[in-house]
Amino acid sequence: MHPELDKCIASGVKAGLKMVIGTNGLLLSEDKIIEYKKMGLSGLGVNFHSVNPEQHDRYMGTFNAYEKMTKAIKLCIKHDLHVQIHNTVTRSNYKQIRDIANFSKEIGASIVNFFFLVCVGRGESSMDLSPDLYEESLTTIAQLQTEMKGIMVQSRCTPHFKRILYERNPDSPYTRATGYNGGGCPAASHYCRIDPKGEVTPCPYMNLSAGNIRETTFWDIWDNAILFKSMRNKDLLLGRCSECEYKLLCGGCRARSLTQSGNLMAEDPNCNYIPQGGKEIPVMDIHLTDQVTWTPEAKERLKKIPIFLRGLIKKKLEERAVAEGVPVTKDLMQRHKIEREKELGIKLG
Repeated sequence: MHPELDKCIASGVKAGLKMVIGTNGLLLSEDKIIEYKKMGLSGLGVNFHSVNPEQHDRYMGTFNAYEKMTKAIKLCIKHDLHVQIHNTVTRSNYKQIRDIANFSKEIGASIVNFFFLVCVGRGESSMDLSPDLYEESLTTIAQLQTEMKGIMVQSRCTPHFKRILYERNPDSPYTRATGYNGGGCPAASHYCRIDPKGEVTPCPYMNLSAGNIRETTFWDIWDNAILFKSMRNKDLLLGRCSECEYKLLCGGCRARSLTQSGNLMAEDPNCNYIPQGGKEIPVMDIHLTDQVTWTPEAKERLKKIPIFLRGLIKKKLEERAVAEGVPVTKDLMQRHKIEREKELGIKLG
């Protein structure tokens, strides 16, 4: 709908970015999909609320939204555009998590992301889950991660998902990885938002600004802003989060704490876990670069991997290189990719 969407895609691609669109799919005609593909668009994240067409339409606020959305997904896959399904889990659909994952796999999506509402702005409503329903929903998603083949199943905006994964399997790659997939919420540590006015905030759900890129360089803000430094310091956490043995893996959602309690570092109100007084569980260090040599070609290929997966894949490649006693090369990366595709039953980018 944005009048300059084409320009945004083109300028991003020219700058070397991996460009994707978040959409409800209602206006995605086949002509538009073909046009975006030619421009270099990498993929789309499509909002999907319910396997019940009438419920999906009500949530989207328009008739035939379900039909238009499913048609758009099929057209994207037909034209070889990567598709992720994005579902926001609420009290009206949390019992459909397994059905939504199955729908996503059957229609041909490569990833299904379950987002959990951060109640800010127009999201401050009765749709949010109780802490017990959060726990139930996240447990279901954790089960699906290990059960489902042919599609990746992930949870977003749920730092305490790391605790649930760790309880199920301490060696889970989803739990132990650093980068975007590890260390709880990535806000201010691996991720931030730059709004249209240039304000740099920890995440889209916070209006607290660490600085403005029209006045200060981005890296100066990222490295030196007091707001970001404070959020990276887990010793500043309060309440149950300060006492929790999972605070390094998790740390709670700072946006929810700020909105619901007025204190950025307060305990996460959506987590029902009671700390057990155990030793803090560290985030695994994935850097093995002192033991591993990367060829220039392999380094270039690594840069093409999406940032949210790069750390985990880098770790796996370096572990493999150490085990085989070889450097990381393009050939090693290709062999690893082919084996992962067979294991997962999906085509990787």
